[in-house]
Amino acid sequence: KQVVRSLNEGSKAVQDFRTQTDGQIATAVDDLNSLLGQFQDANTAVMSGTRSGTDVSDELDQRDALLKKISNYVPVSTFTRGDNDMVITTGDGTTLFETIPRTVTFAASAGYTAGAAGNAVYIDNVPISAGAGGNTSASGTLAGLLQLRDGVASTMQSQLDETARGLITAFAETAPSMANAAGLFTWSGAPAVPAAGSLVNGLAASISVNAAMDPGTGGNPMLLRDGGANGAAYVANTGGGASYSTLLVAYGDRLDQPMTFDPAAGVSATSSVSDYAASSIGWFEGVRQQASTASDAKEALASRSAEALSNATGVNVDQEMSLLLDLEHTYQASARMMKTVDDMMTALLNAVG
Repeated sequence: KQVVRSLNEGSKAVQDFRTQTDGQIATAVDDLNSLLGQFQDANTAVMSGTRSGTDVSDELDQRDALLKKISNYVPVSTFTRGDNDMVITTGDGTTLFETIPRTVTFAASAGYTAGAAGNAVYIDNVPISAGAGGNTSASGTLAGLLQLRDGVASTMQSQLDETARGLITAFAETAPSMANAAGLFTWSGAPAVPAAGSLVNGLAASISVNAAMDPGTGGNPMLLRDGGANGAAYVANTGGGASYSTLLVAYGDRLDQPMTFDPAAGVSATSSVSDYAASSIGWFEGVRQQASTASDAKEALASRSAEALSNATGVNVDQEMSLLLDLEHTYQASARMMKTVDDMMTALLNAVG
């Protein structure tokens, strides 16, 4: 029951996470549309000031600040046309802003179930591609959120479903000339056992303890030892021996025997149930570690890039202080020269007088 509860709750947690991420995507899309509207106002102010010949430094700074915020959501490229009119495109060339903002659309989902695909985010009717890998190929918040919702979380759900299928298979009842039937662990398709190597979406959410063996629902736990939850044909302990252990030992052995898993779940296609569960945890930890390492490296790169950009286009405090000292020294030299010239003129006038 604890195993079943863990799989049920794990599946629910994954789908709740997908739903929450879907809400974050919707919020990000709203924010992006708002920023594009503000960018249009700032860009219009820059163009108007440029045409009239007024100073547009403040408007340019405001537009650049908005552009930086926009680039947090999607990767951008820009080029400037006449009158300082700026055009924004995404990294893949989709127009994001040209005279007016392009519409960014997304239809949020009220909830998710295993295997359900999430809706795409569209910019001017072109879908945004999700990232891939722990060291994600995603650029921008939206692509990263799409990867979490449809990539990482969906893969984790698939691994939970495959673990559940492995347990149903390992504890299935067998009998000569009879098809294997769900035993201790069962599912909505019982008494059949899920097909080998084939992912059943949502299985981790629906797996349960067989009522025939669950004393909490009036079942007989001795059927786990003897067999027969699916009828007399599956009874193995025909003599009713209290010390009969053949089935119990066989169940334990099956947990360590290789079976076929669906490779789409991202873990080895051939593994024991025990190793598969461990590999699933290892896969998730590996993604987390890759993401953490990549995050540190990219944060350091972003910091250095920002510093270099500031040095090239903004105010470098060290450089400005050096220029200030140079200016001060130049002024002092000029002052001494002016005093010397003044003294010479005074001496000349006195000599003439």
